[in-house]
Amino acid sequence: MEPTVHIDSAQRTLRTERLLLRPLEPADAPALLRLYGDPEVTRDYEIDTMTRLEQAEVVLRAYLQFHRRFALVPGGDGELIGTCGYTLWDETSRMASFGYDLAHAYWGLGLMREAAAAVLGYGFAVMQLNRVNALTTLYNVRSMKLLAALGFHEEGVLPQFSYWKNAFHDMRIFSLLRSRVVPVGPTN
Repeated sequence: MEPTVHIDSAQRTLRTERLLLRPLEPADAPALLRLYGDPEVTRDYEIDTMTRLEQAEVVLRAYLQFHRRFALVPGGDGELIGTCGYTLWDETSRMASFGYDLAHAYWGLGLMREAAAAVLGYGFAVMQLNRVNALTTLYNVRSMKLLAALGFHEEGVLPQFSYWKNAFHDMRIFSLLRSRVVPVGPTN
């Protein structure tokens, strides 16, 4: 049974059993620097491992301008330990790309599955998405397992689809369709 999620669409906040998911805000830059300053977090990611606050501020501005991304805050207090949400949202086709990251200290606790399920529920219920895409590198087993647990289906491999850290990367593409989703909780 999936955990109950409370969606406050007016405030764009989500509450799960262990997390508050809220919109990112300018004050999150130091926490993003800590998150993206860990090479384990950025290993399979197009973001370089960060060393300066200015780098986090640039990424945060892009998130605020082009993404519908949530900060993951354990218990609802304190600073973010990860992010989860959408980019490349096309309202006409009702399709978006999905991404997430989590501080290494919190891996293996089921927090990202909890957060991702809530954010996907928000996407289908509030954003009225029909299709959600997700990409992983070929060997990011943890991410592939998470996507499978969330109901995503692998559609194939995209050769040399992405370029970061001075190399081309083959990517696996996954999709989740509205018709395969079970509602996750009440909205208001």
